[in-house]
Amino acid sequence: MNRNSQIYDLFVDLEKEQFDWKKDVIVNKSKFLEKIEEIENSETIFQLKRTISFLISVILYPKNDTEGLINIDQNGDTLILKKVALIEELKQIEEAQTNERAQYYIERLKKGLNEIKTSKINDINLNRWKEYDEIITDSLWVLDKRDSSGVHLGWYWGNFIPQIPHQMMLRYTKEDDWVLDTFIGSGTTVIEYIM
Repeated sequence: MNRNSQIYDLFVDLEKEQFDWKKDVIVNKSKFLEKIEEIENSETIFQLKRTISFLISVILYPKNDTEGLINIDQNGDTLILKKVALIEELKQIEEAQTNERAQYYIERLKKGLNEIKTSKINDINLNRWKEYDEIITDSLWVLDKRDSSGVHLGWYWGNFIPQIPHQMMLRYTKEDDWVLDTFIGSGTTVIEYIM
C-alpha cells in the first residue's frame, strides 16, 4: 500500500522519505541518550528543568548546541526525530507534578528512542504513536467534514466519507497488504487505498 510521503515511524529512512529540516531534527543518539540519563539522574527539579530547557533550545536552535547533540546529516549513531513530538515529550517530563511521573515519562522517551514496537495488524511504532500526524487518535467516527479533495464524489448517498476507510487502512493494515472492499460502490475505499 502506498502511503504517500507520510512518515510512519520516528525514524526516517532518508532514501525513501523526504527529510524536512523544519519538522525533523537529526540527533547523535548516544549523546542524546546521555542527556536523557542526566535528566533521569537529576538531584533537583531545578536541575531537571534546566537540562530539559537546554535540550529544547538545542532542538529549536541548533546553533545553541555546544555538546554535539545535533548532526547535520545522518551518519553512524544518529536518529531523525520529529521536533514537535520530541519537544512535547520533553515538556511533559518538565511539567510532571511528581518525580515518579517524571521518571515514567523519561523511561517512555528512552524506550521510544531505543525500540520499535509494532503490532501484527499495522506498521505503527506503538512507542512513538505521537509521531503519526495523519492518524486520528481521538475517535474514528468524529470528523469535522467530508474530505472533498481529489476524485471523491459526494453525490452518491451511500458512500463512506473518505476519512473512514483512510483511517481504517492506516490503523489496520501494513504496507503492501491487500484491502478487500466487498461493497465497492462508488470506489471510496479504492481511491483511498491508491492515495
